[in-house]
Amino acid sequence: MTMAPAAPPVLDVLALDVHCHILPGCDEGSRSAAESMLMGRELASLGVRRVHATPHQFRFGHERTAVDVETRVSETRRDFERHGISLELVASAEYLYGERLFEAVDAGEALITWTTPDADIRRVLIELPLRDPVVGVESLGRRLLRAGVRPVMAHPERVLSVIADSARTALWRAAGWEFQLDLLSLSGTYGRDARATAEQLLEAGFYDFVGSDLHRSVQLPDLVRAHERLRREGLPTRASLPANNSDPSRLARRPR
Repeated sequence: MTMAPAAPPVLDVLALDVHCHILPGCDEGSRSAAESMLMGRELASLGVRRVHATPHQFRFGHERTAVDVETRVSETRRDFERHGISLELVASAEYLYGERLFEAVDAGEALITWTTPDADIRRVLIELPLRDPVVGVESLGRRLLRAGVRPVMAHPERVLSVIADSARTALWRAAGWEFQLDLLSLSGTYGRDARATAEQLLEAGFYDFVGSDLHRSVQLPDLVRAHERLRREGLPTRASLPANNSDPSRLARRPR
């Protein structure tokens, strides 16, 4: 009897989605509890176990307290439980890089942070302007580190300055930044340049976390394709990461 070939290893980091606009009516993401449940059910079916609810902060007038976000997370969590959706929902936020964020950091305002189950490190998700030039990224990274918070940059592959010169991310990494891959970039949702940059950075073992950045349920088919692609290509699991990699969430280089 011929044994079927072993399936490629599943990427454990896909079980953790650190960027999702799944809270209903909180920003321009999910518009209703029903849509949030549809999104949650599909994420769970893809093998996602933990989702960070990341409403926009300091963008389009959005500015919510940690208590407000946690209250909304608790409401959605109860909806999930009532409908048998097995998904851990965590309160988080996506901050827009800019003057309001700099003011908050300088004033010592409490940011909405999160930790991973395997590391007691506070992290905060930050989005750079996609089209405008940015300055001071290294400085902000160092300031946050001094405050005991590690910055995580959302979808760098969609930032035009990174598309034009991805080498600058090495300076940001040295200043303490970590990086989150937008899974929808791999599906071409944001264009060929974003997809090509994501593939380049992924091949180089650049990313620390993945996120769906789901806003609406209409994006779910593209997300399914991205998950299927990563699993099919057999990216390494956490256990196969190099021993000198101190953060087990880091995506390693794909074997050739």
